[in-house]
Amino acid sequence: MFTLNGINSGLDTRTLIDTLVQAQRAPKETQLQRQRNVDSFELSALGQLQGALNAFETVVTDLSDGTAMVKRKATVSDTDVLAVTPSETASTGNYSFTVSALATNHQMATAEFNSTDTFGTGTLRLSVGGEDLDLTLDGSNNTLEGIRDAINSAENNPGISASLINTGSQQRLLITGDNTGAANTITLDISGLTIGGGDQTITTGLSDLQTAADAEVTIGDPSNPDSIQVTHGDNTIEDLIDGVTLELKAVSASPVTVSIVENESAASNAIRRFVAAYNDLAVTRNSVTSYSEDAGAAALQGDSQVRILSGILRSAIGESYSTGSGTLSLAELGIITAKDGTLEINESKFVEAVGDNFNELESFFAGDNGLLATLSETLDKYDSSTGLIKQRMDRLEDDIRDIDADFLSLDDQMDQVRSYWEAQFLAMEETMGQVNSSLSYLTQALNSLNNATNNNQNN
Repeated sequence: MFTLNGINSGLDTRTLIDTLVQAQRAPKETQLQRQRNVDSFELSALGQLQGALNAFETVVTDLSDGTAMVKRKATVSDTDVLAVTPSETASTGNYSFTVSALATNHQMATAEFNSTDTFGTGTLRLSVGGEDLDLTLDGSNNTLEGIRDAINSAENNPGISASLINTGSQQRLLITGDNTGAANTITLDISGLTIGGGDQTITTGLSDLQTAADAEVTIGDPSNPDSIQVTHGDNTIEDLIDGVTLELKAVSASPVTVSIVENESAASNAIRRFVAAYNDLAVTRNSVTSYSEDAGAAALQGDSQVRILSGILRSAIGESYSTGSGTLSLAELGIITAKDGTLEINESKFVEAVGDNFNELESFFAGDNGLLATLSETLDKYDSSTGLIKQRMDRLEDDIRDIDADFLSLDDQMDQVRSYWEAQFLAMEETMGQVNSSLSYLTQALNSLNNATNNNQNN
């Protein structure tokens, strides 16, 4: 800090130095700050635009496989018996199902034994679904508890679980198959065990609490000899009718009717989602390119890159696309472009057009040369991690980093300027000090001379 603040000259040298430094700093600082503000303003606007592009592209990507446009829905007369899930490939139509039996898993229990009873040593084999589980029993694990733990912890367990049932003073081992169906019946083989004199036989009194059984379903009227009877190993059947998954819940006393129809509401919702995302993008684009007398020009007002992008998107939205049986456009679906570039839906026309053109919606939107594929090509060019918008944002960020570096360089330059002026003023103060010292000496000398002259005259 400069300390000789006018000690000889009487000037406010510190303030003078600050003024001189600021006068030299101000033009460059103003230029840098102005450029930084311009770059930051533009970068923020581009960030908003890219965010909107990214959100729109996400919707375009989600809808591009076409499944949202061709969904089916199922109506079931008794949902306590059946749950039906049709895929987008399911054929529409009416079906009748009667559930005669549900698929069950095997569950069996041993007789009652004491917790200390043992069941021999050697190999106890459990089998289910054509797979074997061999348990090695010895003095450390041949009780009911030990066998339970050996079953549940086996790495190669084929689908069997075990638990203990306490019946009071005794226990029973409950063995349950994880999978349903007659093929998953559990068997116990004790031929590999050596039963000692004090051992019990684990299969003595073994009982089935529930047998392993297949589900039984009849397609059509069960009283009709031409109806189709089907058995299945579990209660979820995916291959009975193409594209339809049946979940059996209960046995039915009478046929359950299922109607599979086109889900126009799902298609409508998907299209509305597309329109909403496009409008969000249009609103953001309008915001960053707007001009008003009050607010002035937005950061990207008149920007050529945004203008080109907007033109491409408007062109894609307005085109007709092949559906295989003809062509279709958004306008024919009751969706038109408003003056501000957003899309508007004519509700009455839209609802009718979706129904009339339901089978063409998938190819129109999600076909290889459809609307979404056309939009995706443009969006990839502008919105990807190496797209045009990102490249431009990267350049602006580089410029801002360079400006920040220039600010640091300016600080260093101004430190040198300050040092220069401090040296100049220090030299001035030193010179003024010498001058003041000489003046003081001369003044004292003159005073002494005058005093001497006056004394001589008096005498």
